Amino acid sequence: MSVPAILRLATADDTEQGIISDLLSRLAVVDAANGEAEGFYDGSHVTKQFGISIPPNMQNATVVAGWGGTVVDVLEERLDWLGWTSDQDDFGLSEVYSANSLDVDSGMAHLDALIFGLSFVAVGTGFDDEPSPLITPHSPRSMTATWDRRTRRLASALAAVTDNGQVVEVTLYLPSQTATFRRHNGMWVAVERDEHKLGRVPVALVPNRVRGSREIGRSEITKAVRYYTDAACRTLLGLEVNREFYNAPQRVGLNIDESMFQDAAGNPVSQWTSIMGRLWNVPPNEDGLPAPDIKQFQPSSPAPYIDQVKGYATLLAAEAGIPPAYLGFQTDNPASADAIRAGEARLVKRAERRQAAFGRSWLEVGRLALLVRDGAVPDTFDATMSTKWRDAATPTRAAAADEATKLISSGILPPDSTVTYDRVGLSPAEQRQVAADKRREGGSAALRAVVQAAASNLPVTNANGAQ
Repeated sequence: MSVPAILRLATADDTEQGIISDLLSRLAVVDAANGEAEGFYDGSHVTKQFGISIPPNMQNATVVAGWGGTVVDVLEERLDWLGWTSDQDDFGLSEVYSANSLDVDSGMAHLDALIFGLSFVAVGTGFDDEPSPLITPHSPRSMTATWDRRTRRLASALAAVTDNGQVVEVTLYLPSQTATFRRHNGMWVAVERDEHKLGRVPVALVPNRVRGSREIGRSEITKAVRYYTDAACRTLLGLEVNREFYNAPQRVGLNIDESMFQDAAGNPVSQWTSIMGRLWNVPPNEDGLPAPDIKQFQPSSPAPYIDQVKGYATLLAAEAGIPPAYLGFQTDNPASADAIRAGEARLVKRAERRQAAFGRSWLEVGRLALLVRDGAVPDTFDATMSTKWRDAATPTRAAAADEATKLISSGILPPDSTVTYDRVGLSPAEQRQVAADKRREGGSAALRAVVQAAASNLPVTNANGAQ
């Protein structure tokens, strides 16, 4: 079957076809590893059993320990990105932040980066009913890219759409264009091309825990976290076996006839009925036979299993840098405020490191947004622009207010600075409302001064004393 001329003209050329094939291969190679990481995060991972002490009918019992999700979530919950900030002009990026709901959507990029080791943020031109520039986070389960070490930016990227396990559409991001292709008779046919000519791929990489030998990042769900989670699941399954087989007292009857465990019709009664009541009503033997004797074995305690799970929880807490209490094991005596802060010190430091690393990625997103909207990045961007994050230590409101009061009284901070508002924990919306209220209050005060001056026939002066 021949391809229509219009489709032949839109078919991906050899270069594009090669890039698409290479990136799809990359996506397929990491799919299994990404699927395993996601399974540990959402609890769908099935722990392998040794099959030594577990009955065959319980081998497939579903036992879940959500520790992989806990390790990721407790860190992600401290990564509240508040947008771009500048001591001069923010180049309209605050509007871009609001229009794209990045106060919420940025969390998706952070979460994927912590789970898989990296995530992506694409920037493009929005349609009529969309914000432009349009900023969308992408998961590494559906997007992959090639990295340019010299420029520290992406050389190419690809987002794939699958249907029933088959890739049916791809979007190819290149330095000169963004093109969407669909399969037609085994070939990739372009259905949309955006010749942006930005000179760089409009996709930013958000890597986690980068090091020199692993620039693509590393998952927070490490091999150690996975082992401790699997070991805890196996221990919990052992606890289930203990509950099913050994929680009820085990009894043995001596000098008992089988006829004692039959109903009136001569049918054997169930084991449960025998354990719960029949053994308590065994009649004595006749003809001088020994009397029935019922003995009971002490049931097995679940304490060893619980202690073993606690041990794994302690090891996992050390690996993840979180307090053991986050894994569900509380002490009888509640910790003091200082002890809580000391226990969270390593977690707070980890969150601050992620803020610095992710902040560099969001600055790249800001550059791409300005390129898409204005066609250029201002020369002062790198010198003046930074990212704003909520304090990872999450101090109490009272402590934050006390700190801000002392900084203001010592002259370090002005009372109406956005830095001061950030210190006391006011959200950007609350800060805008406070600023509006202050402007209204200032206007009302000026109006009252005019009215009072007119009533007393006095000259009206401004704050500097001028008439």
